[in-house]
Amino acid sequence: MRSITLIAIFFCFWVTRANAEEPKSIPTSTATPTPTATPIVFSPQTLSELKQLQKAALNSDYAYKQVAHLANNIGPRLSGSAQAAKAVEYVANELKAIGCEVQLEKAMVPHWVRGEETAVLVQFPGQAENTTQKIVLTALGASVATPQEGLVSEVVAVKNFDELKSLSHDRVAGKIVLFNHPFDKQMAAESRAGDAYGESVVYRSDGPSAAARQGAVACLIRSVGGADYRLPHTGQTNYANDAPKIPAGAVTAEDADLIADLVRQGPVKMKLVLTPQQLPDAEFGLMGFGHRRNR
Repeated sequence: MRSITLIAIFFCFWVTRANAEEPKSIPTSTATPTPTATPIVFSPQTLSELKQLQKAALNSDYAYKQVAHLANNIGPRLSGSAQAAKAVEYVANELKAIGCEVQLEKAMVPHWVRGEETAVLVQFPGQAENTTQKIVLTALGASVATPQEGLVSEVVAVKNFDELKSLSHDRVAGKIVLFNHPFDKQMAAESRAGDAYGESVVYRSDGPSAAARQGAVACLIRSVGGADYRLPHTGQTNYANDAPKIPAGAVTAEDADLIADLVRQGPVKMKLVLTPQQLPDAEFGLMGFGHRRNR
């Protein structure tokens, strides 16, 4: 819903510019026809109404409340899940409540479920006897599974692709690779959050295949985003055709720093269990809506 509101704001701004700006003069010659003025697309009344909508959208918390309900009340909305279906139903009802004509159509969508997601450090420098360190993580979208009993391997921590490439194949083969690439909070504070996100999210999309090319048996990434509080954050990964598919997950920012610090001190081994499944496609309601009804 927030995206719809932002698009509406941008559209209002665009049409205002389109109708308010005079065409710039362009040098002409006998071979080039003189450009004609941009035609008026919207009437003054329509422009006035669009500006009113823009102002109301900027002053309202409606979109934020809708996003909060989707995230907090309905919860994770993986494709094909019960929560995703509930979200469609909720948004459709909200649109009907404000006077939109809404129609739901059945479609088949991919259905992927996470399953068990656990990780513990079973060997690390300074370890007290018979203890482990719990790691908080979640599988990357479309990740393949570990063996049912999990896998145990040494962890190699790197900051970026260049650091990974600088390691020999023998150094990485059979290991779990952790990309500990931090989200640039300073860049985000300078109103460039999109750029900061783009610089970090590439490790989620391309990291698993990059690690697999050098023989890694699993890949973990530092959760992408500026919020910490030991919350894992994930999204889709993209398996390349020229690399084996290996289990992949996102660990919290705090745990990524913990692992990287321990790796600097000596060997670190992790037991990783990820058991996601790709199930048969699920029936799902796709939503379309037309004009707003007159009240």
